[in-house]
Amino acid sequence: MGKSNTSKSKMTPAVFLDRDGTIIYDRNYLSSPDQVKLYSYAADSINKLRAAGFKIIVVTNQSGIARKMFTEKDLAKVHKKFLALLKEQGAKIDGLYYCPHIDDDKCVCRKPNTGMALQAAKEHNIDLKKSYVVGDSVRDYILGNNFGGKGVLVLTGHGRKQVLKVKKEKTKPLAVCLNLKQAARLIIYDAKKN
Repeated sequence: MGKSNTSKSKMTPAVFLDRDGTIIYDRNYLSSPDQVKLYSYAADSINKLRAAGFKIIVVTNQSGIARKMFTEKDLAKVHKKFLALLKEQGAKIDGLYYCPHIDDDKCVCRKPNTGMALQAAKEHNIDLKKSYVVGDSVRDYILGNNFGGKGVLVLTGHGRKQVLKVKKEKTKPLAVCLNLKQAARLIIYDAKKN
């Protein structure tokens, strides 16, 4: 068996999760660890997805850095608390990626661009075609479509306001779910039938 076949067989699907408004409450430019609060179902949803064979990768746009609202050091403290809260509830993620830019920077990592997902796929041997994105923004589910996977919009965070934008987009999500708990169930079901 050739080398490329071996590495391909070890590839696993992932669920890429938005951070704010999906796993934790959205605080609009969250900059302090004291503001981090998990949704009650977040850790359990992550564990169910992991048990179903998915890697869990968090991808988050953090333009507050470019806007000078907080620093990368501030963000590191926020992420330390975020990971600690997940760990306290018995959940862990496989990777955490952020984009510090604004749209005007035209960077490849800012969602819905695929930079963070491609980097994660390379570093964690992820099969993007069998992967999903869950988030409270049109940008999130379009990211899933952009890398060849599927996207789910949740109604937590900014999700309810985003539903109107979905109607205007050519690209539609796989589904619109109430929250991450419902999205996790849907993804597990969808992956089994495909």
